[in-house]
Amino acid sequence: MKKTTLIAVSSGILILIASCAQDPQITDEDHIYQLLASSDLVKMGALEGQGGEMDAKDSTEVDLPEIWWRELTTEGAFQIVIIGNPEAGICTVTVNQNLYADFYIDVVHDLVLDPGVKTIEDIRERSVIVERTGNPSSTPHGGWTIQSITPAEYSLLNSSEQEVFIESMKLYRGEELLLDCTSPDQFIDIEDLPELSEGELVKLEVTVLHTNPLYEPPYFVYVHGPCPVWPRHLMYDDGNFGDVTAGDGIYTYEWYTEDSFIYYHKWRIAADVLDADTMADQVEEDYDSGAWCIPVIEL
Repeated sequence: MKKTTLIAVSSGILILIASCAQDPQITDEDHIYQLLASSDLVKMGALEGQGGEMDAKDSTEVDLPEIWWRELTTEGAFQIVIIGNPEAGICTVTVNQNLYADFYIDVVHDLVLDPGVKTIEDIRERSVIVERTGNPSSTPHGGWTIQSITPAEYSLLNSSEQEVFIESMKLYRGEELLLDCTSPDQFIDIEDLPELSEGELVKLEVTVLHTNPLYEPPYFVYVHGPCPVWPRHLMYDDGNFGDVTAGDGIYTYEWYTEDSFIYYHKWRIAADVLDADTMADQVEEDYDSGAWCIPVIEL
C-alpha cells in the first residue's frame, strides 16, 4: 500500500526527538527526519554572498548592477513528505523549506553603496531516496541511510510569477564530465556526487529558459561555489572563461577551485539565473530567479 506522510517539525520539537533517539517507540518516520535534518548532503543554503563583477557590463539594454546580494531573513519549517511505506525498507522523501530573504541591488555605478531592497519569497526543494541498510536497533537513525538525491531547486513561492528557469547543468573537472543533469527531478547516487579538491580546474555549463523575455540579454546567469576570491561569478556565452561557442545558449564559467574567504558553504555548486527585469532597477518589486544546487564532496 502506498503511504504518504507529511512531517513539519520546529527546531524545538527536533531537539525533543533527538533526545529520544533510543526510545523504542520512535518511528521510522522519526528516524528518517533525524537523518535528513542532520545531513550536510541534504541541507540547502540560501545562495548568499557577493560577487566580483561590480564594474562589468555586457548588455545592450540592461547593464549589470554595480553590486547585488541576497540576505536570508527567515527560513520556514524543515518539511519532509514520505512517499511510499517505510516498512518496505526503502522510500522516496521530498524535503522543502520556504525561504524569505532580501535582495539588495545598486544599479548606479558611482562607487557609493546605496542599494534598493526587493523581497524574496522562495521555496527550496529536493528529493531523496532513503533505505534501511543497517540493524534498526544498533545503527544510527534506525539503520536508515541516504542512497541518492536530486539537485536542490530554488523557485519562487508564487510559481505563477516565475519566468526564468535553469534547464540543465554539466560540471567538468578538466576534461572529465562529473555531472550531467537535465532535470531537477534527476536522482544522483551518493557515490556519484562530484568530488573536488582545492586548486582543481573545473567548468560549469548551464542552459536556461525565459518564458517571457523583455530585454537583450533576457537574463544573467551565475555560478556559486568554491570560486576565486568571491563565491559568485558571472557566466558567459561569448567565448570567454571556458565557453566553447559564443551565442549557442550554453553559459559557461571555468575556474580553479578556491576557498572563498566569505563563503560559508563552499562545497556545493549552484547555477543561478536572474531575470534582466530584476536587474534593471532597484525599486520595483519584481524579483525573479531560479537555481539548481548540488553538493560536492571535498577531497
